[in-house]
Amino acid sequence: MNTPSQIQRRSANRWRRGGAAVETALVLPLVLMFLFGILEYGRYVMMLQVLTNAAREGARYAQIHTQPVTVGGTTSGNASSDVYAVINKALAGQQLSGQTVSIYASNSTGTSLGSWNNAQTGQSVCVEITGNYPVVISNFIKLPLTIPVTARAVMRSESN
Repeated sequence: MNTPSQIQRRSANRWRRGGAAVETALVLPLVLMFLFGILEYGRYVMMLQVLTNAAREGARYAQIHTQPVTVGGTTSGNASSDVYAVINKALAGQQLSGQTVSIYASNSTGTSLGSWNNAQTGQSVCVEITGNYPVVISNFIKLPLTIPVTARAVMRSESN
């Protein structure tokens, strides 16, 4: 037979278990929101780094190949499609929504001076990648659906 003190202890234990469930229900969404926010920010920074690297690789290729190279009667090297191929390889399958790539001759600040193929010695070649970064869990952590992103690399042309 149960004494009144044993009955009180059992009901207190049940109440404590219910309290833990309520505390978990209140804290868990906040912890998950914080965790997902950290993960989303990490993805965003990774994408910025990948875009910057791709722009740098494209600018490096373009500033080296401003003049065409003819080997065995075949001319290659200074086509925009070659620069796009280098950029796409550096992007490694990562894409922004509405992504555009611009390649042009520029001054040292990145102001367009015309076609990159005509960059003279001392001028720079600029590669600019723009687009919108799609936020995967925007509704859960109250972020916009997309974040506008621009990556630009300017390199001085030394090949002419």
